[in-house]
Amino acid sequence: MKRLKINSDVGEGVVNEAALMPYLKSCSVACGGHYGNEETMTKTATLAISKGVSIGAHPSYPDKINFGRNEMVISLNDLKESLHDQISSLLLILNKLGVDKLDHIKAHGALYHKCFNDVEVAKSFVEIVKLFENVKILAPYKSVVSKIAKENDIKVDYEVFLDRNYNDDYTLVSRDKKNSMIENGLEMSRRYKMILNESKVKTISNNFIDMVGDTFCIHGDTNNSHILLNNFYDNYFFNDKT
Repeated sequence: MKRLKINSDVGEGVVNEAALMPYLKSCSVACGGHYGNEETMTKTATLAISKGVSIGAHPSYPDKINFGRNEMVISLNDLKESLHDQISSLLLILNKLGVDKLDHIKAHGALYHKCFNDVEVAKSFVEIVKLFENVKILAPYKSVVSKIAKENDIKVDYEVFLDRNYNDDYTLVSRDKKNSMIENGLEMSRRYKMILNESKVKTISNNFIDMVGDTFCIHGDTNNSHILLNNFYDNYFFNDKT
């Protein structure tokens, strides 16, 4: 099977990752901030290596209670220390498994969204990324963090979510709204093709906004994510004629 530019957030306690991995080009492994420990990181990284999937770090606010999905009151210095510890812990495990570097670093949850438009938090995130040799970040198109990263000669892959709906201002529809998720392989396939061919994405308001996608995410904890990806691939290559 030809693998498309699909990534997923993994190592977060879901049970379908063995079924998910064959569809992925890369994955972002939870490294202790919102979820994960040495055991889960080792297990997930070993699985990814066995399937030829590139491995990146998925650091978060240090907040396992809320799974890193709530903005956290924390000093920038404490945040940077936590991010460095999280990323370093995964890299150490990868080194033991024979992988010498991270493919990428991608913030999780509330930190990912905070880096979209908060200059100081984005700068702090980039400062930590720079400490790791030759690693890119995954970040949203038109985000503050992507701009700062490029100013610091860090490669950026723009990330688009296949399983989340967008607002007109490029933010994601909140998970507490019933229409926040996309759980339809055909719709996901059409989004992927539209971005590649037209550099546009359809928002929840049925408007179209500019979008660039270098990598496309489906969350590992999305309902039946491996089945969704199978349907996505079927529609992309075989069924979707639009």
